[in-house]
Amino acid sequence: MGPDAPVYLWWSRLAGVEGLSAIAYRPGAPALSLVLEGTLGLSVVQATAALEVALGVAVGLSSAALVRRRTEASGSALAGLLAGTFAVHLAAGYVANLITAAALLAAGTLLDGRTRRAAVLAAFVLAGGGLAHPQFLLVCVAILLVAAATAWRTDRREAVRLAGSALGGGAVVGIGLLAVRSGAPPLEVDTSKDAFLRRAGLTDELRNAFFDRFVHRWTRYVQWVSAPLAIVGFTMPGGNAGRILRSWFALTAAGVVLALATGWLPADRFVTFGFAIPILAALGLVRLWRRLMPRRALAMVVTVALTLTMLAGSAIAWNRQEPFVSEEEVRAITTANRFIAGTPPGGVLRFRVNADGPEVTFLATRAANVIRASVPPERVRDVFVIVPKVYSDEVSETRKLLTRLTYRDASRAVAGRDAQRQDLTFVLRAFDPVGYDFADLPGRSKSEVAPGVQVFPNQAGIPDPAVAPVDPLTPSSAAGITWASIATLALLGIAGYGWARMGFEDAITAAGAAPAVGAAMLILVATSLDALGVRLGTAAAVVASALAGGGGFLGWFVLERRARTRSAPQIEEQPAE
Repeated sequence: MGPDAPVYLWWSRLAGVEGLSAIAYRPGAPALSLVLEGTLGLSVVQATAALEVALGVAVGLSSAALVRRRTEASGSALAGLLAGTFAVHLAAGYVANLITAAALLAAGTLLDGRTRRAAVLAAFVLAGGGLAHPQFLLVCVAILLVAAATAWRTDRREAVRLAGSALGGGAVVGIGLLAVRSGAPPLEVDTSKDAFLRRAGLTDELRNAFFDRFVHRWTRYVQWVSAPLAIVGFTMPGGNAGRILRSWFALTAAGVVLALATGWLPADRFVTFGFAIPILAALGLVRLWRRLMPRRALAMVVTVALTLTMLAGSAIAWNRQEPFVSEEEVRAITTANRFIAGTPPGGVLRFRVNADGPEVTFLATRAANVIRASVPPERVRDVFVIVPKVYSDEVSETRKLLTRLTYRDASRAVAGRDAQRQDLTFVLRAFDPVGYDFADLPGRSKSEVAPGVQVFPNQAGIPDPAVAPVDPLTPSSAAGITWASIATLALLGIAGYGWARMGFEDAITAAGAAPAVGAAMLILVATSLDALGVRLGTAAAVVASALAGGGGFLGWFVLERRARTRSAPQIEEQPAE
């Protein structure tokens, strides 16, 4: 469970009870998670972790498929290896970005063919990825439009296909986002420290955070090796695959420069999304191998050393990744869950969060995500984190602003609710190690209901806890995540293979692109069902999987049968003598 993983946990749980309208701005990831949970019988933790793993593999497979027609087998395999391992920078928790990246790679593979059918499929695959992260869909559209511009002089038909798929995919995403808006209103809360700083108007601090993050993470990307190799391989791939990769490389560089110069965006997000660099670096290694082949030993040493260097960067980053959800935190919230379940809905649930130093800004938003993921799903909207006031001359303005905003948010929620509601305030040692032993509210006595868990009573006193927590968040074992990841990859591959075969004659290329295509199609079908008012429970999830996978295989079967009919030899009847 990496940096953004707690967000996806509560997004999926809330969407499961209220529908995708509650996450209307980025419905793709929770839709896909709910399909996996229902179809494969996974917990939300297993589904989220499995998506991180399976989508990272899907990125590698799609990268290999993208250049399969443009290089020898070793170059394609190396592209898949380097891009797939580079995906760890997103697999640490950025599920929506992973979905969008895999969709762009699969769409690019489809567009490297020269059929209208493949272009139409590419638009829908791109749309499935765009529903997961509409902001990065804009990057994908820009990449394809620049690629179309580079094709205009030499091949206007391909330029039209590229631009048409980009704009068509964007149009489908727009329709999808509008379709899921009916229902519960979106829950608009700060899901990250960046979101809080932006809402608070602390633009200078936000820019500094973006820059510091980029500087501290730069070494793990090993760009000083991969970027020069990508330049060596820049001109190698031909066709639309080459146009897309070169456009992607150029826009990644431009995005990093723009982000560093303006501070509007985090530059490292452009780097982690820039899969064109490891793919082109793989082709650069192939070219370097060829140049050094007269001295075979030297060629072997140089290419292996450079490959291992790039792989080491990803391995070190993955090994250093700390989980952003701890079992201690979840145990404490599970206890609180029982007391929440003992009160009627509608009350405000306050959780106090505190820490020494500037990290409290990050802790507050992370704690809010973990808490929302662990309370009863129908009470997610009632959760508010408050950061207590600190009486010291050394308190930063950011801390003071954080305190004011969190108290203001909770107060506004109270003002807009029924006067008969039953509010609760919790102090958990896991989120307030500084003030837990000194927690106090004026005129209200506290009660420690479990080690590390204090409850401040509501108007009716401390409620009787429920016998059991409601839908508690539970951890998964390594074995559980392993089999869930394998099952998820298999489901995505099966759901996408029929669609991929409609765009590719080559079965191996289709198999490589299938998991990414399957993820996109499952999102499109699940989003459509939700727009029709169908909640994505177990039955609906199975139906979504059957429609997505079965639709692809049915379409492939019909097209294959039609092709065989057209190619059958016509026997002319001989006139009778």
